[in-house]
Amino acid sequence: MYLLNNRCCVAAALIITLVFIMVDNTAALEHNPGRPWYIPDLISVQTAGYIGYAAGGIGYLSFHRFWESTLFYGYVPEEIGGREIHTMSWKNSIYPIRISLGDICEISPLYLGATFLFALDKSVHWQYSTDCPDWYYPPTGFHGALNFGIQVLIRSRLLEVIHGFYAEITMLDTYMKAYFWDDHEHLHFNDCATLALGYKIIF
Repeated sequence: MYLLNNRCCVAAALIITLVFIMVDNTAALEHNPGRPWYIPDLISVQTAGYIGYAAGGIGYLSFHRFWESTLFYGYVPEEIGGREIHTMSWKNSIYPIRISLGDICEISPLYLGATFLFALDKSVHWQYSTDCPDWYYPPTGFHGALNFGIQVLIRSRLLEVIHGFYAEITMLDTYMKAYFWDDHEHLHFNDCATLALGYKIIF
């Protein structure tokens, strides 16, 4: 049941995201009026944030860049993680506060997001065979995470693109549970959160 609920959440979020991308394509039309809805609006790279030592992905924007949805592939080399790790992650973020500094720069002092993470490794498990309740041993191959951060966008008139730089704090679901419900007296915030840095280019 735990795994089924997770799959239902991911499926529902995917359907909503696809609807947003197809129905509202204003972000793409601002830069390229003839661009079809299925062409990505941005390319992003990121380090850390539980999605990989190095990760790259493509993303889509909706509602004048208020909503962003990005699919990442992440990689952790054996020298860093103790074993080679491959991940797929799907990050959705909203930017409720945006401050424009002329026509060149825009700052989002606080954005919020949620990420679904999938580990592509034989050592992880998607479902356990046990007599315990379904929720007792949750799958280790799938996780959720919450993130918040700051972003700076700089428009390049020469190349007709927008460069984005961001820094965010990410908390994994298992660490959030441990910090807020299980053993918060012995855990500090920096034990449960990680800093991620990223760059994106919006076409």
